[in-house]
Amino acid sequence: MMRNLIRLLGITLLFTVCYANSFSNRINVWSPPFSYSTPPEEQSYRSVTAKQAWRLCALYPHLKDSYWLSVNYGMVEQARLSNIELQVFDAGGYYSLATQLEQIQQCRNWGADAILLGAISFDRINPQLTALAGNIPVLGLINETIPQGISARVGVPWREMGINVGQFLAQRSQHHPLKVLLLPGPQNRGGTDLVEQGFYKEIAGHPIEVVDIAWGDNDHEAQRNLLQQMLEQHPDINLIAGSAVAIEAAIPELQLHKLADNVDLVSFYLSHEVYRGLKRHRVLMANSDQMVLQGRLSVDQAIRLLQKEPLLQDIGPKILTLTPENLADFDIHSSLSPGEFRPEYEVHSTSATNK
Repeated sequence: MMRNLIRLLGITLLFTVCYANSFSNRINVWSPPFSYSTPPEEQSYRSVTAKQAWRLCALYPHLKDSYWLSVNYGMVEQARLSNIELQVFDAGGYYSLATQLEQIQQCRNWGADAILLGAISFDRINPQLTALAGNIPVLGLINETIPQGISARVGVPWREMGINVGQFLAQRSQHHPLKVLLLPGPQNRGGTDLVEQGFYKEIAGHPIEVVDIAWGDNDHEAQRNLLQQMLEQHPDINLIAGSAVAIEAAIPELQLHKLADNVDLVSFYLSHEVYRGLKRHRVLMANSDQMVLQGRLSVDQAIRLLQKEPLLQDIGPKILTLTPENLADFDIHSSLSPGEFRPEYEVHSTSATNK
């Protein structure tokens, strides 16, 4: 009897360890993959256990805002739980094509088993993947790209991010016309063109005038400068729709110019400061594509691919629509990194250390 009890305790401990190192969530699955041409199927997802200290190399467009910081947090946490190696490279911005291409080669030199690519361009990286990455599998991360050279992908359709904001404003415009300043981020980079497509589709036929659109890198100073120029040229706007970085810049700028009561704010995606703006009723609405969860999913998807386990090629979380009214029901942990978290570029496996 004692032997059976010990065996039962051992099995219980094994399952406890396995589940402590895993996560489960509801996710969207797209089929066929890499097109977003059909509605997704919602499925339950549970992460797997890494069977060895895989070496994953992640490439980000930048770490200038808390969106990619939150992706970084999710990846770092899942890499630690999985006891694998993670190397992170930051290209420094959406106009650093040569840098990101060089970093793919650095991943190969490091001995990566898989590369997780947060591409800075929709179509200029992928044709060079075979030459730069060799036989290393490349998985898409967050930003949409052409499918060439991609084995699997974690992300959401950014067009839907624009659709959600457009629908929100279309409903709001029923009460009074809107004069909108659009600050979507870098032109034709990081999904801004897709966001714009979805946004314009939904506001068509409604009393909404986009008085101007200003593109710029997701840098606080760049967005603040753009905003100042636009406010001088268009003092009669009553709403700003933009990237999280643009909205972060707009909150203090509108207060400084005593415009906070006259100009409303909506954000195409979430950041820590946008979240605080929602809590304080300074931001009307924001999307969350659950960045921390995407980071976790990307690490697990790479492990599945390398271990030849069942793999869903094209997955992502549900896009959440956040307003001050529904914020109490929002699980912040799937979207935003803890306030004290700072970028981490390396995770070391204890298994690799002990070899």
